[in-house]
Amino acid sequence: MRKWIHAAGMQGAWFAAALLASTPWNGVGALANLLVLVVHVVSSGAVRRELARAVFACGLGLVVELVQQYGGGVEAQQAGVLPPLWLLSLWPVFASAMMRGNSLEWVTRLLPVAAVLGAIAGPVSYAGGARLGALELHGARSVVCIGGCWAVAMTVLAWVSRRLEGPPSPVVA
Repeated sequence: MRKWIHAAGMQGAWFAAALLASTPWNGVGALANLLVLVVHVVSSGAVRRELARAVFACGLGLVVELVQQYGGGVEAQQAGVLPPLWLLSLWPVFASAMMRGNSLEWVTRLLPVAAVLGAIAGPVSYAGGARLGALELHGARSVVCIGGCWAVAMTVLAWVSRRLEGPPSPVVA
């Protein structure tokens, strides 16, 4: 049940961020992501581990979004010198899905699959955001940059998550 609640919160926060990105209410999307993250961290039973995952994801997200902003033809609404807060706030919530028992835990065991998933799902997600008016993409250059960045980012997030979680618990029959 926790897995489904987390996935629903993550998707709801993504929609809030994407739908409100081009409005004066764009900060509400960041707040929605912060709320999902806080609920996740508090209910995780491992506050320090989840805060470490969130901080790492924020740093990785900043690097990826800067590469996409300055080299990949991705123009996010409300972007300045740095990517907007509504966009950066998505990263720790996404990374939290890789916690043991959450919806993307399985990718932590399959790093090559994480890379392929990132290369495909990254551009699809950004295209969805573009259709909602959250950002603009500039043709194939954007798709290739997003796909490459997300192949690497998804693999790194999965590897770090696996390291944070430690070995799986033994199955008790």
